[in-house]
Parts: sequence; structure tokens; C-alpha cells
Amino acid sequence: MKPIVGVLALQGGFAKHGAVLESLGARAIEVRTVTDLGRCDALVIPGGESTVLTKHLMGPDSGPAFGTPWEPLPLWHAIRAFADPVHGAGKPVLGTCAGLIMLSRDCGDARVRPFNLLPLSVERNAFGRQTESFIAPVTLTLEGEDTPTEPYRAVFIRAPRIRQRGEEVGVLATLDGPQHETEPVMVRLGNVIGLTFHPELTPEDPRIHRYFLGLIRN
Repeated sequence: MKPIVGVLALQGGFAKHGAVLESLGARAIEVRTVTDLGRCDALVIPGGESTVLTKHLMGPDSGPAFGTPWEPLPLWHAIRAFADPVHGAGKPVLGTCAGLIMLSRDCGDARVRPFNLLPLSVERNAFGRQTESFIAPVTLTLEGEDTPTEPYRAVFIRAPRIRQRGEEVGVLATLDGPQHETEPVMVRLGNVIGLTFHPELTPEDPRIHRYFLGLIRN
């Protein structure tokens, strides 16, 4: 029986994630409601714009623009419970770019209401503007591998940077900087994975999506 993987389809590049998942034998469905999410074995939160995603997941007339606290809608609570391994279902969740921002603890921007599922502090758009997008090889080291696999061709578009992370968060991919320093660009804590780049834009190399699907069975 095919696993059902939801792709949050409120905004952003959700269709390309679905295409990669389908090519790997999963059934991809678009998630826009709590009912949609209830059908899923796993969830992808795609790239896009984290401030816009927040608006879709919050009640109207709430948030800093109105001088009031954010009021999360049922879908926000359902996504958090879907992923939460302690108080919820603990099902696999993959967040890419804006999805990583939404999974983080904070991003230093009051316009974003993250799920606080990964103990990370991230900085939005830290790699630069849209015109400064780039492709670079990253070192990918997935659990179960004795040595790093061949470099992964990663696409960074207005990408966030991971500025701080909890010690319990594992690093699955790193990017080399100009001074030969490395920084994490793919991390995992239990059933939750976050990436600063866009694996759906390199469908010819589906290692990351395949690894994510493996969490459903493990």
C-alpha cells in the first residue's frame, strides 16, 4: 500500500515536491485543511514565503500588524500535533527553506509564527535576495551511511541560515564556506527534518525525498 504524503498547499512550490514523491512510489496529496492532514502518513512543508504561510495559518486581524498576539487556526495546531512525538502523532515532517523557518523555534521576525518543532534559531533570507540565488554542492551524510555520499547539487533561493541549534539536533548536510568553514544546511531531530535549500528542484537526484519516505517505515 502506497504511503500517503501530504504537501502543505497554502503557498509556495508544493507541486514539485508532489511530483518527486510520486516518482518514488508514494501517493502525494495537497493539504489545505485539517481533514486533508488526517489522511497523511507524512507531511512536507515547502518553500515559499514564511510570512505568507503564517498569515494563512493564523486568524484574521491577529498578529503584530494589528497589535495583538497571533491566533493560530486549527490547521496550525493540527500540524504541530501531527509532528509532535511527545504530545501528538510524531509522524515524519520535512520542511524546506520557508518550511524550515516554520519548523524552527524562532527566526527573529515577529511576522512569522513558527511551530517550534526544531530547537533552531534561523535567519530569514540570510543568503541574499532572489537575484543572489545559487547552486552549490553540499556534503550529504544520511544515517545508515558509513561515509558521506557523493556531493548533492543543492539549490538555494533566498535561503535561511541556521544560526543556532540544540545539541540534540543532528546534521545531515553541510555547505562549505569561502574560508573553508562548514555550516549545517540539513538537520534532523527524530521524525522532523529541515533543509535550507530546495531538493524538489533537483528531481534527478531524489536521495533526500527517498530518505524522508524511509522514516515512514522505520
